Amino acid sequence: MGATQLLARHVLENSAYDLLPARVVAIAKEMMLNAAAVALAAAAQPDGQRITEFVQEMGGNGKCTIIGRGLRSSPVYAALANGLMVHLLDFDDVIIPNGVHPSCTVFPVVMALGEMNGAIGRDVLAAFVQGCEVTSKLAVLLSQDNSAHAASPTGGWHLDAVAGTIGATVAAGLLLGLNQEELEQAFGTAVGQASGVQANRYTAARALQCGSAAMKGIMAARLSQQGLSGARDAMESAVGWAALFSPGNQEIGEELVRRLSRSWDIQEPGVTLKLYPCHIASHTAIDAALQLAQLHRIEPSQLVKVQVSVTPAAMAQLPIAIPQNGWEARFCLSYIVAVALLHGPPLIDFFSDSALEDRQVRDFMDRISVEAIQLDSGLAPYPTTVSIELRNGQLIQQTTDFARGQPQLPLEQQELDAKFLYCSRYILPPDHIEEAIDSFRDLENIENITGMASVLGG
Repeated sequence: MGATQLLARHVLENSAYDLLPARVVAIAKEMMLNAAAVALAAAAQPDGQRITEFVQEMGGNGKCTIIGRGLRSSPVYAALANGLMVHLLDFDDVIIPNGVHPSCTVFPVVMALGEMNGAIGRDVLAAFVQGCEVTSKLAVLLSQDNSAHAASPTGGWHLDAVAGTIGATVAAGLLLGLNQEELEQAFGTAVGQASGVQANRYTAARALQCGSAAMKGIMAARLSQQGLSGARDAMESAVGWAALFSPGNQEIGEELVRRLSRSWDIQEPGVTLKLYPCHIASHTAIDAALQLAQLHRIEPSQLVKVQVSVTPAAMAQLPIAIPQNGWEARFCLSYIVAVALLHGPPLIDFFSDSALEDRQVRDFMDRISVEAIQLDSGLAPYPTTVSIELRNGQLIQQTTDFARGQPQLPLEQQELDAKFLYCSRYILPPDHIEEAIDSFRDLENIENITGMASVLGG
């Protein structure tokens, strides 16, 4: 049995909700609530409006909610729009060691198809978990080849889109009830559609690549269900998926199935739910700067010089020295730390093009130096030391290994609820906010998700 067949069989044999550990279910519900939150925030942004207008122009009528926009469309167009919005602000979840944001390609699929078919919450959860697990584990395997490694800011495949297309197909196939042969054929179709490049790292097109992956997952599964043929050896073929995205790794399909049988990635290494809408490698620096400012009651006028010491891995992810727009600002550590020290937590409004015109922040960036050093990180992916020299000559310092929201310091329920409120406050009325939060928390007991999906429309 080939790798494509093995993957399809594994997915179908292990997709039942009752096979999910309680902790995995709890994490999945938090991930989905978080994805809905950040999509709602993005819906208020110009690019959220642009993707909605595009869908309308394409004739997007249907049963599926476009989050935060008060409109419905077909499942494929709803997945396209919602996938873009989940990833747009770099506020979505991330599995740090694996370099992938699993929800941005899978959540739009399960919400669209779940709403279209009136699926029960347990089936939606099970499809979501399986899609995220395949996405995450594929990302790891792809990253073993430098040509696909997402850690390079200057090149390589965009793993969220490449691996996410396959994960989205898994989720769609489960919710559509595909059989073994249909799912194999769907993988064949999905393989041919999977793409995404790191060249779009500092543009809205990066998020569009995630929306496209979600859309293609639905397309692949539905077309296969309708009889469209796809290669049933698409993963392992000499001219197939592994050969293209991970040359020399022809065993990728077999290894994927082995990994799927051993662990749940969303539990271990675990998912990070972000407190700040910027690259996760900057979050330990943010927390360290905020802790210093609060502990010592620092006024900006007291600050003479700030030294931020990070690992080479973090520096590779944050290469922007002087951001030219809001996209680049999310990858500029001196800008992010300057905002944190001058204004507090760097939230959505600080990553607009207009925010970069803040002369106080710009001038303060000149006092901040960033260096890459070998830190004794242990299990911490992005440990950071922030050192501040004050006008009175005092030197204060804070080292932070893990940021709030990482699995080692998970968000409390009230923190995630507060994030949802912050993201949705301009989009949803108060009663809808409360209903949405309660629905996701009780998702396994919902008999039809159509109502909860509709609430997210605004």
